[in-house]
Parts: sequence; C-alpha cells; structure tokens
Amino acid sequence: MFQSDRQTEAFVFYLGCCLFISQLMVLLVSWFLHRELMLQILAVITASLLGGRMASILAGQQLELHPILMLFILAVWNSSVLLVFLPLVATFSHNVIRVRFLGKILESTRREGEAKKNTVRKYGTWVLPVFIWLPFPWTGALIGGIIGFLLGMSLKRTLLISIPSMVVGVASWVYGFQLLLVLTGKTGKIISIALLLAILLFSSLKTLGFGQSR
Repeated sequence: MFQSDRQTEAFVFYLGCCLFISQLMVLLVSWFLHRELMLQILAVITASLLGGRMASILAGQQLELHPILMLFILAVWNSSVLLVFLPLVATFSHNVIRVRFLGKILESTRREGEAKKNTVRKYGTWVLPVFIWLPFPWTGALIGGIIGFLLGMSLKRTLLISIPSMVVGVASWVYGFQLLLVLTGKTGKIISIALLLAILLFSSLKTLGFGQSR
C-alpha cells in the first residue's frame, strides 16, 4: 500500500486526467490543421495500447515520424497513463472502485505487477528502473509503478523512479531503433514490420488468455 494519503493520490490522478484532456485537444486541433499527422499520432498511441513501447516505436518508424516527435508523444502518453491508472490501481486495491469493466482492467494490470514483483524484490529496487526501461509488452512505467506500489514504496518515490526511467527508455529505443533502421536499410524495414506484427499478435493472444496457465 502506498505510504501516502488520499489527497496525493487524487492530485496525481487529476494531473493525469489533465494530460489526457490536453492530448485530446491537440488531436482535435490537428484534425482541422493536419489530419494526416493526427492519424499518425493515433496510430502510435494505438500501437502502444496493443503492443507496448516497442510496437509504438516501430509503428512510428514505419510512418516516418521524426524521432523527437515520437519521443514527445510517447513520453506524454505514458506519463498520463501512469498518473491516471496508478492511483486507480491503489484505490481499487482499497476496494473503493467497483465498476465492472474498469475493475477488470485494473485487476489484470495489477496481476501483471504481482507476477513481476518478486523479481524486483529479489534483486533490489535498483532493478525497477531497468525493468521500466525495457521496451517489451507488459513492462514500462505503469507496470513498474504498480510493482513499486506492491512493494510499499511511497507514491512520490514511485513516480520519481518511473517517469525518468520511462523517458530515458523511450529516448534510448527511439534512437536505437532509428540507428538500426539506418544501418540495415530495406532489410531492417522488413524486419521491423515483421517484428511489429509479431508483437501485436503476441499481445492480442495474451490479452485473450491464450498460453496462460489455468
């Protein structure tokens, strides 16, 4: 349980909501000013939802988005997801939220954190930034933040670890994949498309429950 009061959780949650609203307003303005850009941003966010950070970066590369723009989009998007859902997971754990659909999403996310909590506990909290830095599905800032919550870290400390680690991770992989694509040319582009499809397929199967123990 977070070593923080409800006021802090509420402030973080409202801050995340403000970020979400700001992103929505940007998309609405982009619809009128630069519709193609808006669709590209939506594609990157959708890939992030379906397959995580690596999928979103690969999607952005296929759409030929500038690395700085991708970094900004993913940093803001992942920060808003963390700021909104981490307090909700904490509240859900306190048996306050009883919304059926939302409850299932939060509980599923919490279970992913539970599954990885012991690894972080075994090697120490210094592993948490590395875990958040990784670009794979079911890693990243939100799951890392939930692990911090499950380990009893304060909300402030959890955010101070999660957000910088996420930003560094996004920057590392955006420019890392960009360099790889430059070095490998057309072959790298084909590989990145295949990898993107594989990640999305794996994430879809995992979400549907295939391959999970019963």
